[in-house]
Amino acid sequence: MDQDSLSPLEGSKGHIAHSQPSVLHVCTSCRARGAQREPKENRAGFKLYQNLRRILEESPLASYVMVKPAECLSLCPRPCGIALSSPGAWSYLFADQDPEQSPDDIVKCISIYLNTKEGFMPRDRRPASLGASVMGRIPPQGGLCVTDNSSSKTRGQ
Repeated sequence: MDQDSLSPLEGSKGHIAHSQPSVLHVCTSCRARGAQREPKENRAGFKLYQNLRRILEESPLASYVMVKPAECLSLCPRPCGIALSSPGAWSYLFADQDPEQSPDDIVKCISIYLNTKEGFMPRDRRPASLGASVMGRIPPQGGLCVTDNSSSKTRGQ
């Protein structure tokens, strides 16, 4: 991985402002259909978790993101799953990650995430493998306000 491409928080504009690191949850129970459940260390999700934890601990992003194991992200038909979140920012859920092929793109995506306002990442800004594998995006709690014009109309008009 090119460490220079991981410039965390490039300047002070637009990045996620938070007092605690972002969190990358990795589903450690993910496994290919038909693969043995045990030993846990052989599961693809567990291998992805180990690879991401190692790569991120050695990267400039280490103080900005924590990698945490998740028992299950409920993406069983599309293993391996990850979730990226930060306080006051958009959260993302991705499927179809490969323990050997995906870690570099995931780390690039985290760098992009950290350098965007409220973590909002349009599909075309993410690495291609993460553009196609997004399962959902959740707005920040207490963040964005969407105006509902229908509620401003008075009854009886």
